[in-house]
Amino acid sequence: MTISIAHRSARLRCSYIEISKYIRSVLLPRPRRNLCTGQLESCNVRHRPGARRAGQRSISSWKLAQLDRSSAHPEDPPDAALAEFAGLDSVNSWKTIFQSFDNASQHVVLSDQHSWKALRQLNAEWKSSPPQDSGHTVTICGYVTSHRPTSRAHFMQLVDADLADSVQLVISTGDFVDGRENERGAEEQNESRLRFRAALAEIKPHTPVAVRGRLHPRKHKPAGGTQVGDALQMLDPYTGKVSLLPHLEIHVQAIDPLNSWPQGLTADSDTQFPPEHRHLTFRTKDALRDRIKLRSMLHASCAQHLQTEGFQEVETPLLFKSTPEGAREYLVPTRQKGYAYALPQSPQQYKQVLMASGVSKYFQFARCFRDEDLRADRQPEFTQLDFEMAFADSSKVMSTIERLLLEIMWPLAGRENLLNLEGSNTHFSRLFNRSTSNTALKLPVIEYGHAMSRYGSDKPDPRWGAEIQNIDFIPNQSKSMLSSLNNPTVEMFKLSMNDNAPSESHAFVSDFMRLPSSAQFSTNPEGLPGIAIFDVSRPLNGLATFGYEAAERIEKAFDPEPGDILVAQTRQRRPFSGGSTMLGQIRQRMHELAVKHAVIDAPKMDSLLWVVDFPLFSPIEEDSPGQGGSAGICSTHHPFTAPKSGQNLWNLIKAPSTVIGDHYDLVVNGVEVGGGSRRIHHARMQEVIFRDVLKMQPERVEDFRHLLNALEAGCPPHAGFALGFDRLVALLTNTDSVRDVIAFPKYQHGRDPFVGSPSLLSEEQLRTYHLGVLGTHDTPWKGFVT
Repeated sequence: MTISIAHRSARLRCSYIEISKYIRSVLLPRPRRNLCTGQLESCNVRHRPGARRAGQRSISSWKLAQLDRSSAHPEDPPDAALAEFAGLDSVNSWKTIFQSFDNASQHVVLSDQHSWKALRQLNAEWKSSPPQDSGHTVTICGYVTSHRPTSRAHFMQLVDADLADSVQLVISTGDFVDGRENERGAEEQNESRLRFRAALAEIKPHTPVAVRGRLHPRKHKPAGGTQVGDALQMLDPYTGKVSLLPHLEIHVQAIDPLNSWPQGLTADSDTQFPPEHRHLTFRTKDALRDRIKLRSMLHASCAQHLQTEGFQEVETPLLFKSTPEGAREYLVPTRQKGYAYALPQSPQQYKQVLMASGVSKYFQFARCFRDEDLRADRQPEFTQLDFEMAFADSSKVMSTIERLLLEIMWPLAGRENLLNLEGSNTHFSRLFNRSTSNTALKLPVIEYGHAMSRYGSDKPDPRWGAEIQNIDFIPNQSKSMLSSLNNPTVEMFKLSMNDNAPSESHAFVSDFMRLPSSAQFSTNPEGLPGIAIFDVSRPLNGLATFGYEAAERIEKAFDPEPGDILVAQTRQRRPFSGGSTMLGQIRQRMHELAVKHAVIDAPKMDSLLWVVDFPLFSPIEEDSPGQGGSAGICSTHHPFTAPKSGQNLWNLIKAPSTVIGDHYDLVVNGVEVGGGSRRIHHARMQEVIFRDVLKMQPERVEDFRHLLNALEAGCPPHAGFALGFDRLVALLTNTDSVRDVIAFPKYQHGRDPFVGSPSLLSEEQLRTYHLGVLGTHDTPWKGFVT
């Protein structure tokens, strides 16, 4: 039979009308059945706490009915036209979803947002004077975690939305369903108990719920835990550390699940989740939540402090342009053929332009991007707390940073008692830039050359000693055993082993040299490490390799104890460059292994210091693009750093590697957490650096024309700093990885396994942005390796 177009249109119109009626019926308020009591309740009226509704039974008669989701909101069968249009199965599925979502939404609306705050206040009051019967009725939301059933009651733990506070729920099993147990037989009562337990069994750990009940003083205080104020710090098996309110409990009248928990999924505080389940790591690991919370507090407090010091927070663009600042960039293609943005390595150029624009003090929490290999303390996208100050020199900027650290960040992290502001040796100075400024700094200052010679690193950690000393006095025969270099520099450090037996120290050294990371020490072209164990039972106390006279001088210089380790290393006799020497790396890694194996104790204090007087230029390294010039050198910091005052600036042309930059790094516990410099504020001086020192191509110099134009327009002298916020928060929270202080970090190859980024571009996307793929896709991008 042929159906006319008019008839078909009429049927379709009727179907649309029925759909509209159904949706309106779902969205309009209607009575709902409480999953705990079985009672129908109004969705419109918020009852006064403690007031009785009409027909409401006493507390003892509130019962848990069977959790029948299909009858939670009884509705008439769907209209036949709607079922014909969409299918009966789809209509029933929509109905269940709409009802569940609407029920949860209504419960959240009815809950008192301040209930947890009120519970904390009552808990403090009831600690000293608990009432006989409080009469308080509360409606509250949270997560159910642990569940302990007994013959007379079920005890549950309810944790607040922040997974910080918890309270005990008591659900009585004395009466069942409707209070007529005495009229029922044993079999019917048993069936009622089974339905009751099945209803509670559906509420799995981590289920969000809305609870209504009456507050009562808690008669039996929980065992264990640590008293912190009015609460007990307990270990919840599912969410980790929580603060239990021990002086009250909620006797439940109604409990409604607001969502479900997947069947078969276990998530407790001992479970280790892969990055794909980052949300479950948050839910179960209190340490991660605490770090993210402290990060938020530090962010807010730093911003407030800087604003009180006259700084303006100015946001700079994320879609920048490609300029050769020193690191690989992330490019963002556009639909304009051949054109792309670059994500900023830092806001360096924008903030210098702000100095030329009349903004005297600038700061922002800047997102930065660098296409670098990942490490524990490095991410491809990171946050830095960025500063710039007009009419300022380096000392003013450093003093500003010190106030932020010592007055805000360390006290907020609870580490003010761990500060060690005194240098450990005479190479530390308490005054910076003595020739031009008398500004006293609170943190010790060490020059780059001294840091490299004494610690073998431009990120020195002086807390555990082991200073490097020159031992060029050893005989040439001993030098030839260490290296084939002609007239090398020979240096040594001593690692104190806390009275370890010499045999134990020998075993430790063997373990150290067998590590894969130690292979570079055995293949160093400048020489092998010479390792001696001080042992009074051996000839010349274990130092016979160095000869009688040299052994005596070494023993006098280092004053070793039996079992101490002495490590010698040769290097070419030339000025320092780069971030560390081979001996400095051995010193650092050997100490880390000794602490890891509990051979020696980890340092307990914090070391904060400034490293200054870096070379303005360094040789180009293979893994760094530098500024793209042809001079064979690159800027140690960045090409906008000014040379330090009082030098012969002709050396910029004749011997650029000898010029010292007005550059300063902040080092905390052997980790660089920030760096800054006084900037070049003259456009012509900046062009000399680009064109004549670094020998950049003219077109690359033009990439900076916007900055040169700003400098040329009467830009004042200025200096700035960038604090690595991720890295510093990691240090303040005692973790080695910045991933532990970032909500959603990147992993190997810069990937985010949680969302599956980066993703392959489709053919349509490639065409839209005028891109093509050369060859095959790299294998590492096909899977996520963590």
